[in-house]
Amino acid sequence: MVHEKLDHWFRYEYSKVLSIFISKYGARQIDNIEDAIHDAMYKAMMIWGYKEIPKNPSAWIYRVAKNNLIDQLRKKTTESEFPEINEEVKDPSLSEIEDETLKLFFACCHPKLKEQESIILCLKFAAGFGLHEISRTLFPTYEATKKTFQRAKKHFKEYNLSMQIPSNKYLKDRMESVLKVIFLMFTEGYRPTDGDQILKEDVCFEALQIATTIYKHDVFKTSKLYALIALMCYKSARLEARMKGGNTFIRLEDQDRNLWDKELIREGNYFLSLAIKEDNQSEYHFHAAVESQYVNVDKFENTNWQGLLNIYNYWKKITKNPSLELNRIVVVMQALGPEIAMKELNENCKDQRNQLFYAIKGEVLLKLNKSNEAKRCFENAMEISRNSTEKKLMENKIARI
Repeated sequence: MVHEKLDHWFRYEYSKVLSIFISKYGARQIDNIEDAIHDAMYKAMMIWGYKEIPKNPSAWIYRVAKNNLIDQLRKKTTESEFPEINEEVKDPSLSEIEDETLKLFFACCHPKLKEQESIILCLKFAAGFGLHEISRTLFPTYEATKKTFQRAKKHFKEYNLSMQIPSNKYLKDRMESVLKVIFLMFTEGYRPTDGDQILKEDVCFEALQIATTIYKHDVFKTSKLYALIALMCYKSARLEARMKGGNTFIRLEDQDRNLWDKELIREGNYFLSLAIKEDNQSEYHFHAAVESQYVNVDKFENTNWQGLLNIYNYWKKITKNPSLELNRIVVVMQALGPEIAMKELNENCKDQRNQLFYAIKGEVLLKLNKSNEAKRCFENAMEISRNSTEKKLMENKIARI
C-alpha cells in the first residue's frame, strides 16, 4: 500500500516539487535537487511502512525534501550565494505549483537544447517519467536513453536555463516541443508499451491537466493546442468503458456507451470547433477528427466508416506515418471489406512487423475465415508485445479460435 502511494505521488508530485526547487535555486543545482527529493521519498518509505501516513503526504515530502536541500546547500556553498536557505519551509500553493510546472516545461524546451534533449528532459523532469518508461517510448535501448538524458541534463546545468515563460517572439519554437511531450505522455498512458497495465489513467489525466493549464494563458492559445485538448478529451471520455472488471480491455464495439463521459465529449467538440476555425493542419487535428467520429454516434453500427476513411485518405496524402497506415487498415476493413483491407495491408505495410501489425492482420484474417493464419499472427503479436495485459488479450483471441 505504501509503495502504491509513493508511486502515485511520484507521478503527480515529483515534477511539481522539482519545478519549484529549480525556480528557487537554479538549474545548476539539479543534481542536489534530485538527491534531496529522492532522499525524502526514501525516508517516507521507511517511516510510513510502520507509522500512519500523514494526512497530506505531498506536503510532508515537500518539507523533508526542502530541508534536505537546504542542508546540502549549506555544506557546499556560502549563504551569500543562496540567501533563501534560511527562510522557513512552507507548503507551496496550488497556483505556485501550476505556474512553476509550466515554467519547467518551457525551460526544458529551450532553443539551446536539441529537440530530443528537450523532450527527454520534459518527460523526466516535468512529467515524472522514469528512464525505463522513456526508453520504451522513444529509444531502442535503456542505455541509449540514459546517455541522452545525461547529456541533456549536463546542458541543462551548463546553460543554467531560466525558469521564465518566454516572450511571444520565442514562444512558437518551444510550444511545438511542449505539445509533443504532452502527446507522448497521453499516448503512453492510453496504451502503455510495457508493464502489466493496459491503461494508465493517471498519466492520461495528468497530460490533459497540463494542456488545460497552458490553455489558461491567452498567449499559448493556438489551433494545435485546441486540437490536442480535443483529442485527449475524446479518448479520456471512453476510459471507464474501455476498462471493465479491472485490467480487462474492452473493444470499441463492445463498450457500454452509457459509461462514456458526455461532458468530456462536449468539451472535445468545443475545442475541435476552435481548432478548425483556423487554417491549420497538424497530427493533432487529424487524430481529433478521427476520434470525433467514434464518440459522436450512439451505436457502433452507426459509425461513419466512409467518412473516417476519407479523413485517413486525406491525411495519408500529406504525411507518412507507419502506425497511421495500420490504423487506416482497420477502417478499410469496416468500410470496404476484409479482402481490400488484406490487399492494402500486404501492399502498404509489408515493411512493418511490430505487435500492432500482427494484431491487425490477425483481425483481418479472422474476417476472412482464415483461423489458422489468424492464430499465427496473434501468436507473433503476443511474442513481440512487452505489455503483459496485451499478451493476455492475444491469448484470449487464440483461445476463442
